[in-house]
Amino acid sequence: MESLFKPVPAGAPPRLRPGVLLATLDLLASFTAMLAPMALRYGVAVPPEHLYTALSWMPLFLAWRLAMAHAFGLHDFRRRLAPSDHVFGGFGAALAGALPGYLFLALMQLYYDPMSQFSRAVAVTDTVLLALWYAASRTAALAVLQRMGWRLRILLAGPEDECALLADEIRRHAPGLVELAGIAPLDPDSGRDGADALLREWVDPGRIDRVILSTAALPNACLGAVVVGCDRRGVEVCVNPDVRLALLAGADVFSLAGLPLVRLSPNTARSGYGLVKRAMDLAVAVPALVLSSLIILVAAAVIRITGGAPAFYAQERMGLFGKRFRLYKLRTMVVGAEDETGPVLATEDDPRVTPVGRRLRRMRIDELPQLWNVIRGEMSLVGPRPERAEFAETFVHEEPLYLHRLLVRPGLTGLAQIHGRYDTEYRQKLRYDLIYLNVMSARTDLRILAATARIVITGRGAV
Repeated sequence: MESLFKPVPAGAPPRLRPGVLLATLDLLASFTAMLAPMALRYGVAVPPEHLYTALSWMPLFLAWRLAMAHAFGLHDFRRRLAPSDHVFGGFGAALAGALPGYLFLALMQLYYDPMSQFSRAVAVTDTVLLALWYAASRTAALAVLQRMGWRLRILLAGPEDECALLADEIRRHAPGLVELAGIAPLDPDSGRDGADALLREWVDPGRIDRVILSTAALPNACLGAVVVGCDRRGVEVCVNPDVRLALLAGADVFSLAGLPLVRLSPNTARSGYGLVKRAMDLAVAVPALVLSSLIILVAAAVIRITGGAPAFYAQERMGLFGKRFRLYKLRTMVVGAEDETGPVLATEDDPRVTPVGRRLRRMRIDELPQLWNVIRGEMSLVGPRPERAEFAETFVHEEPLYLHRLLVRPGLTGLAQIHGRYDTEYRQKLRYDLIYLNVMSARTDLRILAATARIVITGRGAV
């Protein structure tokens, strides 16, 4: 009987697996990071109890650190193709990989084994060295892959007009290691024949690493043939979801009378996380506003000096259940930007944005005054962006599901903000918002806040 899963064709170019090599080097680096600080701290006369403790638990600690590096995506060179992804991931992996081990040793010393000794200076140095290794090694790996000409080859498949829009986004904004290999027209009426042609002309020769379907609205025979055919050949399949498919992402599945049911209500509607989320908002927003007050004042002074206009700007937005509130931000556009045109959505290279405003937007500094809105309970730290009523009414007329995002407080940041840009089309943002409503949790919010910190530092993702 023929095997269901076939190997990649013999004529296909070899696929590099840098993650395998780096995982091996991570073990060596972790070993070195644990022992080198002892030599720096004590020289050749390392106390025997310190060396005994490190070597006794070394296998467990190395395995844990490797697991954390993997969990933070440091071995993933198919989805994480920008240095900043690995730099910030490396910082998190170093903390999560090293600090629990030293906490474990402290508990062992206190309750079970007085011989378990370690230096706090060694622990800090170990963590710093580990973070530096992750950042340097991944940045170097991406540079080597770039120089070697390695690319993640992507094939777009679906109706040509939809693929053309996706292709434009990929060409303009994808990292340099992503290569658009081509577009395979896949008409919804083509059936199994269209899928077979895609597999024969693109997948079988080994010319691609990932297929992105512009739509999931394909006949069952066509969609099934593409997914199963790519599975057999080790090619990843993704879909760019429309708003209805995004509504199902991460949805809660349960059964009733033997029927599989998918819950579409937001997470806060069926759990106590709403109270936890509000507590998190206050715990973070109050100190954040205090700490960022100097940055806000300096930015306001620069706006005033360079533009001679009021530095702060208030605008009416729609909040929870459509309730209106005044959103505060630092001015980034010229005064009277909409006097002649009326309300206009921001665009890429918007001429209304001032030079100073462009820099503030790139670092998201213009959004800091909204911490006051968070404290007042009009916004949350994480959630869909609050929209102006003039635009929201138009969006709801075109896409009724837009109202679904009003079931939670709007956010200072969110999935759409960290993955999109100021000028991202509203349907694309809505997809992120609907996904967030179904995966909303403390873990999700913390990950979004960490990704936002990366954008603030690097300026990546803003316009």
